[in-house]
Amino acid sequence: MQKQPAPGACHYRRDHAQPLPDSHCAPGALNPKVTTRTLKATICNPHGYTSKIRPPTSVTGRQKVANAAS
Repeated sequence: MQKQPAPGACHYRRDHAQPLPDSHCAPGALNPKVTTRTLKATICNPHGYTSKIRPPTSVTGRQKVANAAS
């Protein structure tokens, strides 16, 4: 599980009135296999791209709880 920021350390920001996450607390991740050329075969694939790359709920559930606490 990833290290979590201290409680209260994260703050949302706005861009054109839209709330966005704190990029220091939720930087996201890039997959080099996903490009504009591979969209149909990757994230737009109706046959389960997400199920192939997403960690199991036993991992993501703990991560969500830790994220909410921070």
